[in-house]
Amino acid sequence: MPNHSLLKVLLAKRHLTTRAAFATEYDKVARQLDRALVGTAPSREQFTRWLACKVKTLPRADHCRVLERMFPGHSARELLSPYDPITAFPDTGSPHEKEKSTNRREVFRLGAAAMAVGLVENVWNGPDLLEQVLDSGSVSEGRLLLLEQEAERLGQRVVKVPPATLLQETLLNLSSVRELLGQRQPAHAQQRLARVGAQLATVVGEILFNSNQFPLARRWYLAAARAAREAGDGYLSDIALAGATYLPTYAGEPREVLAHVLPRLEQAPSPSPAVAWLWGFAAKAHAALGHRDAFERAIEASHAALERSPAGAIRPGIFSFLPEKLAFYEARGRVDLRDTPGAADAAARALAAYDLTDTTEPALVRFEHASALAQTGETEEAYRIAFGAVTDGHIFLSVSVMTRAHEFGTLLPPASAEARQWRDVLTGLEGPDALPALPPASRTHA
Repeated sequence: MPNHSLLKVLLAKRHLTTRAAFATEYDKVARQLDRALVGTAPSREQFTRWLACKVKTLPRADHCRVLERMFPGHSARELLSPYDPITAFPDTGSPHEKEKSTNRREVFRLGAAAMAVGLVENVWNGPDLLEQVLDSGSVSEGRLLLLEQEAERLGQRVVKVPPATLLQETLLNLSSVRELLGQRQPAHAQQRLARVGAQLATVVGEILFNSNQFPLARRWYLAAARAAREAGDGYLSDIALAGATYLPTYAGEPREVLAHVLPRLEQAPSPSPAVAWLWGFAAKAHAALGHRDAFERAIEASHAALERSPAGAIRPGIFSFLPEKLAFYEARGRVDLRDTPGAADAAARALAAYDLTDTTEPALVRFEHASALAQTGETEEAYRIAFGAVTDGHIFLSVSVMTRAHEFGTLLPPASAEARQWRDVLTGLEGPDALPALPPASRTHA
């Protein structure tokens, strides 16, 4: 039996195994949670017991909160348990072959490109590697600019092509950023590199979300938020939070969505596209719960945040939030509230403004239009529009599209010809190589 904990292994990677170094990092993380927790790091004796697996019961709740924030993805119980490099924790260097096989199974739907040597391990270990170098030379201005331009380009491109096709390119750029961060650049360069890391990690999160890899996507969004905080970029931190909110949204957990976004919105953040996006998620969640008045207030707050956003901040891609996306969110909310005329109007506004070469959201808007028609009994026209949504040559059958396709089917009269035809459509879309609907396992991790 190992005589050291997972915590000791992870701290060693960050060069934090002395009590003094650990206490400094502990206070840094504690300050993010609650300033009253600063200075409450464990005593030297208690810290030694944590590293040596001599803890019989979990520490007090505050200690657990800080530990879990220091190492996202690990529970306090895991961190204080004996370290087993083969069977327990797959985020170590040089994984065992059995572990590699498990990781490959978890990302097999990313396509052939993701099976390149080392790429699967990059997907799995990447968040930890990024955080390690953030904790640990001088990069040229030209290289910094190139990395920044690449991050922006990938953030726009990821909604134009099947997302997984950008995975290898994104990870290669992120590998360069990690290497440079590990050299501890001058402060201004370190900050810009951390910002690029946040953007690239967000792109990976987007790719994994669309590929139905919710647990992995969540880890990447957490890493993106961590890098954004390191860069002092509150806007990108909000973008990462919004990206992560896709997970409970498409797991059908509106209360979890509200728990995710309301703490940030209650801080009255400055208007920005990212804040408008968070209000949009809140609006959809309220509508799913039948909270009509709260839905209207959230939609209005989202509109206001967009109208007051800085000039140039509203732009295509995943690092912003467009008015047409807000119209799409409004359409979805009004469908859930059975405001059929309002849903049809919002869907029409969204479709008139969307770039119809985007790979997912135009299809989602068409589903809202089709859903509104189905609610009024116009099933034949609803079926026609929904069929067009999934057969458009630009559309990628992401988890969001497939989830909405299944939801649309529930609005058709079960015995109708359209319902039978739609079931046949779904069967065709869900062949052996197709993306399945959201499995229960993903729901538990969202």
